[in-house]
Amino acid sequence: MNLTLELKIDNLYRSKDFTDTKTGEVTKGKWKIQTLNKVESEDGEQIKLIDISIPFSVAKFLKDKIGDIVKINVGTYIYNNKVGYYGLDLNI
Repeated sequence: MNLTLELKIDNLYRSKDFTDTKTGEVTKGKWKIQTLNKVESEDGEQIKLIDISIPFSVAKFLKDKIGDIVKINVGTYIYNNKVGYYGLDLNI
Protein backbone atom coordinates (compact mmCIF):
# COMPACT_ATOMS: atom_id res chain seq x y z
CA MET A 1 0.00 0.00 0.00
CA ASN A 2 1.26 3.48 -0.89
CA LEU A 3 0.23 6.67 0.85
CA THR A 4 0.53 9.89 -1.13
CA LEU A 5 0.18 13.42 0.26
CA GLU A 6 -0.83 16.32 -1.92
CA LEU A 7 0.49 19.52 -0.42
CA LYS A 8 1.77 22.99 -1.12
CA ILE A 9 5.47 23.45 -0.46
CA ASP A 10 5.75 26.64 1.59
CA ASN A 11 9.45 26.10 2.36
CA LEU A 12 12.25 23.58 1.78
CA TYR A 13 15.33 23.53 3.98
CA ARG A 14 18.08 21.30 5.38
CA SER A 15 18.23 21.01 9.16
CA LYS A 16 21.50 21.36 11.06
CA ASP A 17 23.93 18.46 11.33
CA PHE A 18 23.76 16.51 14.60
CA THR A 19 26.89 15.58 16.55
CA ASP A 20 26.67 12.76 19.09
CA THR A 21 28.30 14.13 22.25
CA LYS A 22 29.52 10.69 23.37
CA THR A 23 31.01 9.38 20.12
CA GLY A 24 31.59 12.58 18.15
CA GLU A 25 29.83 10.98 15.19
CA VAL A 26 28.20 13.54 12.89
CA THR A 27 24.86 12.82 11.25
CA LYS A 28 23.97 15.06 8.31
CA GLY A 29 20.86 17.18 8.73
CA LYS A 30 17.73 16.01 6.95
CA TRP A 31 15.95 17.89 4.20
CA LYS A 32 12.46 19.02 5.20
CA ILE A 33 9.38 20.35 3.50
CA GLN A 34 7.34 22.86 5.44
CA THR A 35 3.64 23.24 4.66
CA LEU A 36 0.85 25.19 6.32
CA ASN A 37 -2.23 23.15 7.19
CA LYS A 38 -5.61 24.67 8.05
CA VAL A 39 -7.50 22.86 10.81
CA GLU A 40 -11.14 23.66 11.58
CA SER A 41 -12.38 23.51 15.16
CA GLU A 42 -15.42 24.70 17.08
CA ASP A 43 -13.50 27.85 18.04
CA GLY A 44 -12.39 28.73 14.51
CA GLU A 45 -9.66 27.92 12.04
CA GLN A 46 -6.06 27.25 13.09
CA ILE A 47 -3.07 27.28 10.80
CA LYS A 48 -0.38 24.77 11.73
CA LEU A 49 3.12 24.44 10.29
CA ILE A 50 4.01 20.85 9.42
CA ASP A 51 7.57 19.63 8.78
CA ILE A 52 8.03 16.51 6.66
CA SER A 53 11.53 15.06 6.38
CA ILE A 54 12.42 13.86 2.90
CA PRO A 55 15.35 12.01 1.29
CA PHE A 56 18.00 14.03 -0.56
CA SER A 57 16.82 12.61 -3.92
CA VAL A 58 13.33 14.03 -3.30
CA ALA A 59 14.67 17.39 -2.08
CA LYS A 60 16.75 17.70 -5.24
CA PHE A 61 13.63 17.10 -7.33
CA LEU A 62 11.50 19.58 -5.33
CA LYS A 63 13.99 22.46 -4.86
CA ASP A 64 12.44 24.53 -7.67
CA LYS A 65 8.84 23.79 -6.65
CA ILE A 66 8.43 26.10 -3.62
CA GLY A 67 4.93 27.54 -3.77
CA ASP A 68 3.68 24.67 -5.96
CA ILE A 69 1.26 21.90 -5.04
CA VAL A 70 2.97 18.49 -5.33
CA LYS A 71 2.30 14.85 -4.50
CA ILE A 72 4.86 12.89 -2.47
CA ASN A 73 4.94 9.31 -1.22
CA VAL A 74 5.05 9.19 2.57
CA GLY A 75 5.22 6.87 5.52
CA THR A 76 3.56 7.64 8.85
CA TYR A 77 4.39 7.46 12.53
CA ILE A 78 2.65 8.42 15.76
CA TYR A 79 4.33 10.64 18.36
CA ASN A 80 2.48 12.08 21.37
CA ASN A 81 -0.82 10.78 19.95
CA LYS A 82 -0.35 12.77 16.73
CA VAL A 83 0.27 11.43 13.24
CA GLY A 84 3.49 12.52 11.56
CA TYR A 85 4.77 11.96 8.04
CA TYR A 86 8.15 11.27 6.44
CA GLY A 87 8.89 11.32 2.74
CA LEU A 88 9.88 8.16 0.91
CA ASP A 89 12.35 7.87 -1.94
CA LEU A 90 11.06 8.52 -5.47
CA ASN A 91 11.27 4.90 -6.57
CA ILE A 92 9.05 3.53 -3.76
